Amino acid sequence: MSGPLDGIRVLDLTRYVSGPHATQMMGDSGADVVKIEGFAGDGMRMADSKVGKPDSLLFMTINRAKRSLAIDLRTDDGKAVLRDLAGTADVMVENFRPGVLEQMGFGWDVLHEINPRLILVRVSGFGQDGPWRERASYDPVIQALSGFQELTGAPDGPPTVCGTVVTDYLAGLHAMIGAVTALQGRERTGKGQWVDVSMLDSATSLLMSSIPEYLRLGETRTRRGNKNPVSVPSHCFECGDGRHVHITAWTDSEFAKLAKAMEMPELLDDPRFTDIESRVANDKAIETIIAGWMMQFDAAEVERRLMTVNLPAARVATIDEVAGNPQLKHRGHFVEVEHPTQGRTPVAGPAIRYSGSPLPPSPRVPLLGEHSAQVLQEWLGYDDARIGALADADVIRVAASAGE
Repeated sequence: MSGPLDGIRVLDLTRYVSGPHATQMMGDSGADVVKIEGFAGDGMRMADSKVGKPDSLLFMTINRAKRSLAIDLRTDDGKAVLRDLAGTADVMVENFRPGVLEQMGFGWDVLHEINPRLILVRVSGFGQDGPWRERASYDPVIQALSGFQELTGAPDGPPTVCGTVVTDYLAGLHAMIGAVTALQGRERTGKGQWVDVSMLDSATSLLMSSIPEYLRLGETRTRRGNKNPVSVPSHCFECGDGRHVHITAWTDSEFAKLAKAMEMPELLDDPRFTDIESRVANDKAIETIIAGWMMQFDAAEVERRLMTVNLPAARVATIDEVAGNPQLKHRGHFVEVEHPTQGRTPVAGPAIRYSGSPLPPSPRVPLLGEHSAQVLQEWLGYDDARIGALADADVIRVAASAGE
């Protein structure tokens, strides 16, 4: 597979979601990503009752376009293999608990001595230093600590998590950005560096003006449901068929479009709605008018009328509607990944397009240890005898066929 990262070798020591998502994006962009796994495999290789064994749909989604090398890193021989791999890699990505890599004997000083050009990307819940560095974390914990939950949900309801593991994906995205940025820096300096990515930092960085509003003005935001605190009207309204449409008419020109779509030109002369500040002060009044208008039609008709005046608006899509979205289909966003034993599975594909590189055709999902021998031969020049000896000593696992 060719791509902007073609020729870049990535050692992927990650598991679960944040790290694998980062390396998946690198693989989608053409990097040679080798997933280093213990003999039990990534925890996401769990059986999935929907598709069976050996790998879950989530594993197949975020571990495409990679090769798998199974090593027992608890052994000295296994660590020697990893040391050799680090010597020829461009990027290493890990999301162990802070301190674990050092306990394994692969702290930054050691890795930098092995390979001065290596980029080490470290993903964790709270970063590599600080009082919380070893605190356990999962996505809902980070959503709680970052303010995401406090800002999500109805004003009179409890804090609510987002509908996906958003902080895991945010951290993975920042890890990808950090890796390619450090690679660019290496082009200038000739030296590698390590990149520290925290899930908490990644999540908190997306709070927009909530932090400065508190630190400078002493104002504390909380849940507002579907309403935008500074844009009125911006809300999700129920229609006559029980479906919902979200609209945003922030500027005066957008509000004029809304009035036209509603066939209510008198709204523009109402002193309560003449400018943004007035509409914010009278948000309940304008929202009541809009809600009454929307209940006259089904959601499709409301959306059609609003789109006619080019107002930002959309029906709230169900997952089946997202899967059939004509814009996503046109862009080829849904791709099929090839699993050695489970066949083809459609997944959400890369969100980045490159003019000089087509989307990868049916990227494969590796079985555990499927490429152990291949990687050791290609990256390190190990011969069959050496690979066989490592396998016999149970240092590596080599899959003889896709069916094993």
